[in-house]
Amino acid sequence: MLKAIKEKIIKNSFVDEVRTNMSFNEDAYKGLISSLCELSIELKENDFIDRELALYLYTIPQMVRNAYVSFDGKENKPEIAFRLEDAWIELDALVIDCLS
Repeated sequence: MLKAIKEKIIKNSFVDEVRTNMSFNEDAYKGLISSLCELSIELKENDFIDRELALYLYTIPQMVRNAYVSFDGKENKPEIAFRLEDAWIELDALVIDCLS
């Protein structure tokens, strides 16, 4: 089960689309949130976390935050900036939940 969840998280395109295209794919985002929620439940029963998965978990909120920060200093921030801010906060909380 853990391996399948890891694959879903790694193959999810949300962060790559934010990073390369500065676009917010709502379906990919919802899929990532769902996978992180599944992972959180799974990790509550498991003391071990795969190193590669831990690296992905650590970088996901950081990359979204970096995209959000790229809008700092702009007077009229586009809608995506606010969506990225909300996503960054939610992803960060989910990752913390997974790792605690």
